[in-house]
Amino acid sequence: MNRWMNVARYELRMQFRRKAYVLLTFGLPALALAAFYGYQLFREITSDGEEDDQIASVVEEAAEPNTGLIGYIDQTPQGLFPPPESYPGTPDDCRMDPQEVQTVSAALIKRVTSPYCLRENVRAYDSLDAARPDFDAGTLDALYVIGEDYVEGGEVDVYVPSLTIEAGQRSSALIEQFILGSLLYDADPQAYEELYLRLRAPANIVTHTLGEGQVSEGEEGDNFALTYAFGLILMLSLFWGGGYLMQSVVQEKESRVIEIILSSVQPVPLLFGKIMAMGLASIIQVTTLLGTALYIMSRAGDTFGVLEGFQIETQTVVIAIVYFVLGFLMFGSAMAAIGALTTSMRESQNYVTFVTLPAALPFFFLSLFAEEPNGTIATALSIIPLTAPLSMIMRASVTTIPTGQLALSIGLLVLTVIFVIWLAGRLFRVNTLLMGHMPKLRDIPKLIRG
Repeated sequence: MNRWMNVARYELRMQFRRKAYVLLTFGLPALALAAFYGYQLFREITSDGEEDDQIASVVEEAAEPNTGLIGYIDQTPQGLFPPPESYPGTPDDCRMDPQEVQTVSAALIKRVTSPYCLRENVRAYDSLDAARPDFDAGTLDALYVIGEDYVEGGEVDVYVPSLTIEAGQRSSALIEQFILGSLLYDADPQAYEELYLRLRAPANIVTHTLGEGQVSEGEEGDNFALTYAFGLILMLSLFWGGGYLMQSVVQEKESRVIEIILSSVQPVPLLFGKIMAMGLASIIQVTTLLGTALYIMSRAGDTFGVLEGFQIETQTVVIAIVYFVLGFLMFGSAMAAIGALTTSMRESQNYVTFVTLPAALPFFFLSLFAEEPNGTIATALSIIPLTAPLSMIMRASVTTIPTGQLALSIGLLVLTVIFVIWLAGRLFRVNTLLMGHMPKLRDIPKLIRG
């Protein structure tokens, strides 16, 4: 059994000589980092002239008449957001002469962005019941509820007629302008200008649909992207590692190098060494790809607003590692067994579908994992061993997994891994590896029995 380490070292050296593996594992992350920092450098170079353009665009945007009507409910104990019409002002304050555009001042910015200027587009309500008639009649494009803990958390709930990704964004500019103007109303013009331009996105808006006694959170878009990216990177790396393992076995059989190898290494240590080497190569690949992605996303909040606040919990990372290791042992052993039975890469590709198709089955239910991660289908797929690696990773990225389900899934997966490794070991024998043709289906039980 001590020969497996020699096999593992040899397979690792061969893997790092593959151009495709090196480019994907190290070249792609390097290219992504270069593109990210290049974009940041470009923004720094061109940012000097952007500030003046931003001020002018803010003034012009605020001075233009807005269309549509939104409502809001102020639940803050301090009463931070009085009705727009309660602020002092005149209609002339909301207008701007053409000459003023040429010389934008702090006083002008404060004047045209005053909450008073939004009196035609923003309507205050005392409660949800009071706003419901106008909402049901279609008078309001959206209804915002500023919660009691707004000062601590900054969360603002928005109710829209139908739950879509665009629905919650359609009227957000109005409410954000009103929130900023209200909070900064007592500031002097100079401080008002600096803070107003800095705090352009003060609210963490969670979209809801107002139905018959049910409220659902509208985070499906973010969850969908997170679930897809997280599962795709790990699953592709797992299949690539298993594919390299199968390719290694088949190529050695095609070139008849396997005859020389078996003269000095027993089949089981050979199988174990190949699995360990390809598993380590896949872990390195996942670490570079996923690590680069997380690194860029953790620093992209200031560059790309849609990524601001993006984070992945430690529990999710731990679950992903556990299921990746177990998944590779299961699928890698299965692919090694296919490589032992087949005699060419073309022949092996016909049979590898029986492994990859069940493993990738959760992708067909991606929307269910994003919308109902604890539903019946998502739960069942995360417990069945063949679909558990990807399913559990996808569920863990968007919800908290019950401990009982997690223990059951891992237990069944461990038992399946033991069985598949045993089965691959039975097939990974001299008479199978040296066979010059694909055994018939009825001969496989004889090969397993030995």
